Amino acid sequence: MPRGSPSSLSETDLYPPVHDFLTQQGYAVQGEVKQCDVAAVKGNELVVVELKLRLNWEAIAQAAERQQIADAVYLAVHKPAGLRTWRRRNARLLYLVRRLELGLLLVAPKARTDTKITVEQPLRIFDRVKNGKLRAIVMREVHRRAGDLNVGGSVRTGILDTHRLTAIHIACCLERFGPLTVRDLQRLGTGLHTRSVLAKSEQIEGWFVRTEEGAYALRPEGLAALDEHPEAVEHFRDLLKGRRRP
Repeated sequence: MPRGSPSSLSETDLYPPVHDFLTQQGYAVQGEVKQCDVAAVKGNELVVVELKLRLNWEAIAQAAERQQIADAVYLAVHKPAGLRTWRRRNARLLYLVRRLELGLLLVAPKARTDTKITVEQPLRIFDRVKNGKLRAIVMREVHRRAGDLNVGGSVRTGILDTHRLTAIHIACCLERFGPLTVRDLQRLGTGLHTRSVLAKSEQIEGWFVRTEEGAYALRPEGLAALDEHPEAVEHFRDLLKGRRRP
């Protein structure tokens, strides 16, 4: 078994290096204080460190709970042998540690050098700046959709985006009233993107056909496709109840 591997260590082996690391920074350090593995105090500042042999979801959740009482919380994890591979395999966990505003220390208790602690991720306070471009896309999609017709957590197959929802709306209008112009459809509430949806549908769904009079009619493929989206179709049919042909 490799010397200093996690299976040959216990969490208590991580304590001395962490204790010394914090003491050197002027903290008064105690172990096992009210379920905190390490509690360090400097003035009115309380720092808590949770000792773990491996980084995992449970360790992160436990550290996050300590944020209720501490000014700063760190995870101290046994330093892996293949650090680059470890970082790649644990990229999502490391991202979560940062986003939860936790610090991460890597501990090599059997190291022959004096450097037994590495600050893998310093404590970082996020300003919660949003991805403005992506936020705008999501906001626009929410405002453009008619009704809440997708179940959160669904796989991508079958998800109704704005284009498909508008196409279904148009198909329901044509199903009820027969051929209609773009202006007629917009009067029935299909929205400003009606023309572009009709044009794109020729390459995507093939649900509609343009008549000689410049109106649009529903093809058999479009009528048959309505059976694939019963909730959305019911929603739009309900909207059309009581409406007259434009």
